[in-house]
Amino acid sequence: MPTETFMKLPEEKKNKILQAAKEEFTRVPFEQTSIKNIVEGAEIARGSFYQYFTSKEDLLQYMMKDDIDNLDNFIREKLQESKGDIFEAYLAIYDYITKKAWKDKDLQFYKRLIENAKVVEDESSILRIPKDIKGPFHKEEFIRLIDTSNLQIQNEEDLHIVIQMLYLITRKALVNNFKYQSTEKARKEYLKMIDYLKNGVLK
Repeated sequence: MPTETFMKLPEEKKNKILQAAKEEFTRVPFEQTSIKNIVEGAEIARGSFYQYFTSKEDLLQYMMKDDIDNLDNFIREKLQESKGDIFEAYLAIYDYITKKAWKDKDLQFYKRLIENAKVVEDESSILRIPKDIKGPFHKEEFIRLIDTSNLQIQNEEDLHIVIQMLYLITRKALVNNFKYQSTEKARKEYLKMIDYLKNGVLK
């Protein structure tokens, strides 16, 4: 999170830094982004950057804070509404993200974030962008809301495996949503993947 020094900056200067960062994070995959390019775009000294943020991960987390908080609230509501149905929750996540991204003026920024999303061993976040930013399903609060009574699992470790499988196909579907000209086609493929995971492929 930003330092108090950053928060005290004039709004115009803060916005200039955030805009330069957004352009850099949109330009290339996160691992290739450069603090040098951000400070040059924002017209600040490199030393000033570290007075405001500890790292580029810290900066991106701050930029995404509102989106992450809104998604957390959305997931909480959907899990409660669906009585803990993890499949309905993931489908709701997919629809929430795709509708927001297509409407948002920063479409390319969100597209790049989704393309950069990763699965990290022993983690169960829905979108981990980048390695230090966690999504809703790493939280015990959300794990407790999942109804496991109709899942073929024996313990919490099994549940994390299911969550990671759902993460993988959801991430793939989100990437396809940006890749395909038909968002309807991407969603149909996603529903089919969900169905195979729920019911299996063997007769």
